[in-house]
Amino acid sequence: ASQAISASIMKSQSSSGDGASQLLSLKKKEADCIGSGLVDKIGTDQLKQYKLLTKDNKAGQDVTQVKMSKGDAESATDVLFGCTDVPGMMKKAMNSSGQVPAAMQDCVNKALSDEALRGMFTHVFQGNEEQAKKDLIQPMMKCANPNAG
Repeated sequence: ASQAISASIMKSQSSSGDGASQLLSLKKKEADCIGSGLVDKIGTDQLKQYKLLTKDNKAGQDVTQVKMSKGDAESATDVLFGCTDVPGMMKKAMNSSGQVPAAMQDCVNKALSDEALRGMFTHVFQGNEEQAKKDLIQPMMKCANPNAG
């Protein structure tokens, strides 16, 4: 089961989607860690209910399409952060996107704090894409316009 999830993570990265999975460039080892972490923390039965796994433990839908309970979303976020340097990857992705002016990079890097990103990914795993975007964009808007309140 954990291998199926790992394979699904690697596959979703190589497809040219957008959203959270594009900001993280995971190595196979990290995907394996996430796969086994999700199986350990959430369990195969629950992962099947979320359709991350099929009945025969094959990869189900993309992890970014899942709608988990808040508790499981928090567990999934813990697994993700435990397996890989999420803040580091997000900062690297943002700074290399060319969309962040040099003068704003420090502010943006601070906005991409561990705590802020955990909140964002917890929303992603709950299928709450809109709230996740707000969690990410609002602090960055303050970087662009510090006087906006």
